[in-house]
Amino acid sequence: MSSVTVTRPSAPIRATISLPRSKSISNRALLMASLCGDLDLVSGLSDGDDTRVMRELLAANPRVMDCGAGGTTFRFLLAWAAVREGEEHVLTGIPRLLERPHDDLVHALKKLGADIERVAEGYRVRGRALQGGEVHFDSPISSQYLSALLLIAPCMQQGLTLRWTGTRLSEPFVHMTLKMLAHFGVYPRLELDGVRVDPGDYIPAPLVVPPDWSSAAFWYEAVALSPGSEVLLTGLTDDTMQGDREAQHLWAPWVETRFTGEGARISHRASPGQWEAVPRSLKHVPDLFQPLAFTLAALNQPAVLTGLDNLRVKETDRLRAVADAIQRMGGDAAFADGAFAVKEGITHPVDAPFDPDHDHRMALALAPLALKLGTIAIHDPQVVNKSYPGFWEDLRKSGSGVHLA
Repeated sequence: MSSVTVTRPSAPIRATISLPRSKSISNRALLMASLCGDLDLVSGLSDGDDTRVMRELLAANPRVMDCGAGGTTFRFLLAWAAVREGEEHVLTGIPRLLERPHDDLVHALKKLGADIERVAEGYRVRGRALQGGEVHFDSPISSQYLSALLLIAPCMQQGLTLRWTGTRLSEPFVHMTLKMLAHFGVYPRLELDGVRVDPGDYIPAPLVVPPDWSSAAFWYEAVALSPGSEVLLTGLTDDTMQGDREAQHLWAPWVETRFTGEGARISHRASPGQWEAVPRSLKHVPDLFQPLAFTLAALNQPAVLTGLDNLRVKETDRLRAVADAIQRMGGDAAFADGAFAVKEGITHPVDAPFDPDHDHRMALALAPLALKLGTIAIHDPQVVNKSYPGFWEDLRKSGSGVHLA
């Protein structure tokens, strides 16, 4: 298996980084552009595998749609295929993707009139006109279920009334979907415990995808661990569509953020602040968990992070993977019932490479720990291609040693 070894730079980081474009916005925009009949409405797409695969599948429209490891790609295309009248598709992917939970989305689509059947390869979908109506989710394990339904809601004969009660994990991603519906001329109506989308047509509207706040988090981690460092993230703004802009506040004790005409300039605070000694909920921004947990462990900052109920069913069991990694590096961490505790900080490097187990965010979040430990090795460096293909080159540009083997 291939691996990458990252070594600490000889000086504080001084770098200008062009982040990848938002995968979340790219995939939503592509699906709506497809329903408009013009994929070229969307420019500046993410160059990650998830978006590349989604665009290729929407453009080619093959009967068998292999989504690889992309959960967002798979769930969005499952909904898309359900409204392709007269067409039949089989949605598939790597074994881990098919093992992840999709049943709640499938049951909701069937209730709205979809023809979906579990088959050996994945899910067979026979497209038809969906009647629509009302669907209720109580504490769904993934907000992607809601976004997938909202994206095809205008195509339903009765539209869609979507009720959402209980724990509302990753809520900003649903709001992102609603804002993008409005961009394409569909105006949802917010209700007490959900949203209503009337039947209608998308209106074609060009959209340029912005830089990705989720990817910015790994640079916040790096700057927090590198005294005297400063990084310009070009084109990054305080974008209200992306919930992961919360990174600027989560890392505020150690990293200062200044927005300029060039982008976001982030710099290490010479006099770091204190992390609040109370549990901090990440239920709205779970993708920030890994870089934040590793930052806290590297700074020997005890903390409790909550709202992480759905991280055990991501590309890997992220709670267990992060706890195991911290313990391998001499620290102490524990997790239970959607909460994660950093108890003692990491102290020493590990000789054997870490295995990210198909999880791009695991590899991306581990790499900056070389700034604390001096060196770190990670198997399967290509896993970052899912969301941030240029990461190793950007890390090298920032002064770190990056040795691929």
